[in-house]
Amino acid sequence: MPLNREYIIGVDGGGTRTRAVIGTRKGEVLAFVEGAGTNIKSTPPDEVRLHIIKLLATLLQKIDATNNDIAAVFLCVAGGDRLLDKERWEQWISFLFPASSCKITITNDAVAALTSGTFTQQGIVVIAGTGSIVYAVGKNHQVSRVGGWGYLLGDEGSGYYIGQEALRLITRHYDAIGVNEDLFTATIMEQLALKNPTEIITHVYEHPQPRVLIASVARVVLRLAEQNNDRAQKIIEHAAHHLTHFIQIMLKKEPQLKGDSIVLCGGLFENFYFVQCFREKLQLAKIPNQLIQPEVPPVIGAFVNGLLSEGIPITEALQRKVKGTWMSIHEK
Repeated sequence: MPLNREYIIGVDGGGTRTRAVIGTRKGEVLAFVEGAGTNIKSTPPDEVRLHIIKLLATLLQKIDATNNDIAAVFLCVAGGDRLLDKERWEQWISFLFPASSCKITITNDAVAALTSGTFTQQGIVVIAGTGSIVYAVGKNHQVSRVGGWGYLLGDEGSGYYIGQEALRLITRHYDAIGVNEDLFTATIMEQLALKNPTEIITHVYEHPQPRVLIASVARVVLRLAEQNNDRAQKIIEHAAHHLTHFIQIMLKKEPQLKGDSIVLCGGLFENFYFVQCFREKLQLAKIPNQLIQPEVPPVIGAFVNGLLSEGIPITEALQRKVKGTWMSIHEK
């Protein structure tokens, strides 16, 4: 324990799960916690508020720290850069940590993802998890984004998109020919514990988290694509195409980023088949940017941003300390 008992907290809050870590100014990650998603556009705000309070209280307990021991909180959450959402988050976090002694920063969850790959605050990141976005920060800290409009208006190329396309395909085939016992339909029905496509409506519309449920189907579609299922492969190809198109739009409006590396984050990029498909789409689009698959998760990117917010330089030695201590506590 440091004698001045000043710690830094990093939080990464997405639509499916939320992670938080606490560490020292020297880059030593001491503890982490994980819980449900904290996207206030898909989960009631009061529920999110109670969840984040409980999550951070648990984190403090892990190292026997108090609210007054925290020097900085860097919270990266879905929609954290929208003014109204940012104000709401600032109110919640300020209630937990006295503003006079704790620096609180609220921003988009893409910031954590970007820094997890670059250990800086600039570059391009593509997130393809439950939702999707391409997010960029330039040398002068100017922010640009493509996508990120949420599942009702966008999220093309995301896990939700893949799951939705799969379920749409099943329902359209049912409308056309009735019950279809093909492998694609049967595998997804089994995953959802359903016997017939007619049960999809009740299962989805009465589910407490329909967005998360639909996104979970993406795992099955990826598995089928790996087994050379034609329907699954077409859906994955379309998803990769959408993400590639996002990058094309970004590079067109921000041409100075053409030489920057692109960080890949989100559950879809943890799948080898999806990454290969995405690489092929980039090659066809003649996008030569180097791709970075981070060694650490976005929550560590949030922690590193917390260090930077305190004016702490991110040296190679500090990077090694952060990575090493994260691996040591994560493997326990």
